[in-house]
Amino acid sequence: MLEYTLIRKNNKNLYLRIREGKVVVTAPKNVSKAYVDQFVCKHRSWIEQRLTTSKKPLQNLDTIYIFGKPYTICFDTITSKDPMIIKCRPDIKSFQTCIRLKIQDIFLQRFQMHCERMHIEGLKLRIGFFKSKWGSFHPTKKEVSLNGNLAFTDIECLDAIIIHELCHVSYRNHSSAFYREVLHWMPNYKEVHKRLNSYEMPTLKKDA
Repeated sequence: MLEYTLIRKNNKNLYLRIREGKVVVTAPKNVSKAYVDQFVCKHRSWIEQRLTTSKKPLQNLDTIYIFGKPYTICFDTITSKDPMIIKCRPDIKSFQTCIRLKIQDIFLQRFQMHCERMHIEGLKLRIGFFKSKWGSFHPTKKEVSLNGNLAFTDIECLDAIIIHELCHVSYRNHSSAFYREVLHWMPNYKEVHKRLNSYEMPTLKKDA
């Protein structure tokens, strides 16, 4: 049996992540340990592949990809106007702030585009960095939250999560009717959603 760290939360689904070369599973509180073990075993080949190819924490002048475009991370105090250089301090908070500034326009553009085509008005967009969810819808706040780590996937994956959360405006659960609505707006949603776990998220030493 593969070793893994189990985190219990109030989320509805099981989530599997590779962080700093370690397997981390986030599971609902009512799911048994035996079920989680089966879940890990089922994904053993994927886990072993990811552990083999897992990246080391970011170093100065490493390259990261935002929606497929290469950017150089610079932790040095240099002055540069090159748009392909992201300057930040070597800590998580600074890194996430810099990434948010880089991606907020395209996130908002895609969000507004899908709101318009789905005839949804009055929603706010929030970009955060979450460990166990790609997005969420808050009906009382009339707000959709998107995970900033979607920037390290592709545009179609971003669209899939936006559509998923916007469909929660009409359907608050994950019923068959909900997924019919999702597939109406994105027929290849299932294939796209599966791609999400194939992307490696950049990490810093303090991510562990």
